[in-house]
Amino acid sequence: MKKARPEYYHPKKVTAFFSSCLMMMICFLPSFAEAQDKPERPRIGLALSGGGAHGIAHVGVLKVMEEAGLRPDYITGVSMGSIVGGMYSLGYSADSIAKILNSLNMDLIINNRIPENKIIFEEKRHFYNSIMSLPIKSTKVILPTGIMNGQQVENMLNYYAWPAADISDFSKLPIPFSCMAVDIVTVTKQELRHGYLPDAMRASMAIPTVFTPVQTDSSLLVDGGLLRNIAVSEVKAMGADIVIGSYTGFQQKNEEELQTATGIIKQIGFMQSYWDFSNEKEKIDILIEPHVKDLPSMEFDNPDTTIERGYKAALVYKEEFKRLADSLNSIAPQKPLENILDRQFHAFDRIEVTGNKITDAAQVTGVLDIEPGQKVDKEKLREGIELLYGKAWFEKIRYRVVPRNDSLILVIDCIEKPQTMLYGSVHYDDALKAGLIIGFSSRNLLTRRSVINADAYIADYFRYNVIGTQFIGRNQKFGLSISLAGDNSLYPSIEMRGIRGAVTSTNFYSMLNINKRIGLNNMMNLSAGIENLFLSPEFPTECGITRFKYNYISGSFDYQANTLNTKHFPDKGIVYLLSGTTSKLYSGKISSDSLNAECALDNPHEFSFDRFYTLRGSFSHYFSPGRKVSCNIKGEALYITATDSITARNNFFLLGGIQSSGRRSVPAAGFHPYQIPVKELAGVGFETDIEVFRDVHLTFSVNAFAIREAGMSSGYSLLAGYSAGAGYMSIIGPIKAGIMQGFYTEESGFHEFKGYISVGFNF
Repeated sequence: MKKARPEYYHPKKVTAFFSSCLMMMICFLPSFAEAQDKPERPRIGLALSGGGAHGIAHVGVLKVMEEAGLRPDYITGVSMGSIVGGMYSLGYSADSIAKILNSLNMDLIINNRIPENKIIFEEKRHFYNSIMSLPIKSTKVILPTGIMNGQQVENMLNYYAWPAADISDFSKLPIPFSCMAVDIVTVTKQELRHGYLPDAMRASMAIPTVFTPVQTDSSLLVDGGLLRNIAVSEVKAMGADIVIGSYTGFQQKNEEELQTATGIIKQIGFMQSYWDFSNEKEKIDILIEPHVKDLPSMEFDNPDTTIERGYKAALVYKEEFKRLADSLNSIAPQKPLENILDRQFHAFDRIEVTGNKITDAAQVTGVLDIEPGQKVDKEKLREGIELLYGKAWFEKIRYRVVPRNDSLILVIDCIEKPQTMLYGSVHYDDALKAGLIIGFSSRNLLTRRSVINADAYIADYFRYNVIGTQFIGRNQKFGLSISLAGDNSLYPSIEMRGIRGAVTSTNFYSMLNINKRIGLNNMMNLSAGIENLFLSPEFPTECGITRFKYNYISGSFDYQANTLNTKHFPDKGIVYLLSGTTSKLYSGKISSDSLNAECALDNPHEFSFDRFYTLRGSFSHYFSPGRKVSCNIKGEALYITATDSITARNNFFLLGGIQSSGRRSVPAAGFHPYQIPVKELAGVGFETDIEVFRDVHLTFSVNAFAIREAGMSSGYSLLAGYSAGAGYMSIIGPIKAGIMQGFYTEESGFHEFKGYISVGFNF
């Protein structure tokens, strides 16, 4: 829409007016002309509206202005317009902003989720792995508000606004800038022209009920679009003579669109904003309204399409922009834009931590690894904030830079999580059957810098794991822990004394551990402890044996890494494990209908008391060769020394299943969970995943192994299998189902074709 404007502002009129004045002064008033200053160049103001994801179209408008050689002298923004406008005022070009938007996972940012590879190793178990996570305060369970706190949005804004971290007066930015918010307490418009720039942009786009408000000393700020969705009066007050507006906000609905409750609610909710726009647009000289109504207003994952809409809408005005730029330049050249984007470092005179009650300030600064006077760049600060957030200590943690007198202060603002969290979920799969998952996490409960994590799978085939860790050192990379764990599983086909059948395995572990975390995603662990292992045949055996018991002293070392971007249906990252264990049986017991035989070194019976070793290595490498397609190349190796027979040691692993079901489980497509007991193996596999619709996946996997079965003293068997299925990421966790086929000479007792199903988050 193009609106008539005063003759003075038309580009040709501007040139003609000043040319006539100049000729008159030359001809009639030469001495007076020499005494006069050059005419002042009119100033261009750019007003960018809100509109959710629609506001990305402003980038296309900026691109056309750049191509025409027209740069605004002032910028105002509202909501998404404040993000685009604030970035442009810093000196980012339209192309740079487009590249940034394409590089961001805006769904994760807007929904306040972070990739799992930003979560520290110890917390990955609970991250995005439960239906509910409830804080417990004073023995009461507190229900969550469901409002996004903007953690990831603020991280992004802090990162890209870093060059202006020490600028608190927005008029001193390369392009003077302001943005609009609303004080929800007084229900008044607030123009933000001073302060910390990321805070101002964040406040301007704090959509009520979606994002938490931004608290200042005197106001509680939310999205400015509630009352003013395009700040034209404000850009004129800054000094703009000519105003260009880009509007992507709410458009009044017609009678047909008001036949639904949603349409009526939107009309009522945006009534004040649209009424204000009707008045503000009268002050706009060139109004551009990109056609974005048919695009989702809260989906940010395809910015190029939205930018193109803005570009096409502005392209109509490109020649007019050129004429305006030429006429303005003929009056006076525009002041060159100051380049502040090259600023890499800031040094802080003081570091302040606010909002912390459970966590020591020294712990926070220790994790950040920053000291006053040290030169700090945005990468180090982002990594430190992500590390703190990844520890699950905080509902929200962010930084801001405050110039105070002649000092520059780094302020770390914390909103702590409760000391204790409760997690819950449901689960079903072919190995564990139906059950309930309960988790518990508490920090600083017994001592400072301590964490207790407890998880239980309550079902016929139970699991539990309790770890208490005392961290040492302020950065908490090194810890001492005690772990108690147990599991109960049904092995479908185990041979005992020549008879094959189902066996129940029950295992308990008590361990002392020394842990060392390397970065976010790597962990080394040295352990020593006692293992109590039981085998109970579910079929009649010779002499009526009902249970074998094994008591081991064990020591182990393992190195683990997990850089997956998400736990469920990942498309990027590596998981690997290197593990070595040494074990020695110190006692055993055979129970039967008629006797209980205790076994020891001086009375070994059928048990062997020789020390044995277990070496295991595995890896999975996920990568994405194309959009919505991911692949996984994986490998597995296992070697156990000095195995006698199954009745002598319960130190075998079990091959089978789509996913791991326990400590001794090795997944293998084509076979039931725990189907094949093995003591040596080497195998490779390949998986592919295609997301055909949002959260709906088609999967295919194939693998092959060379194995030595438990009880065999020599020789290897070859086996292979494949599976094909579908998956869905539901509110209760991933749902996976499909069919598979295994090729193995010892398939007796099992069908060659099998089905599988798994529902819910994992233990």
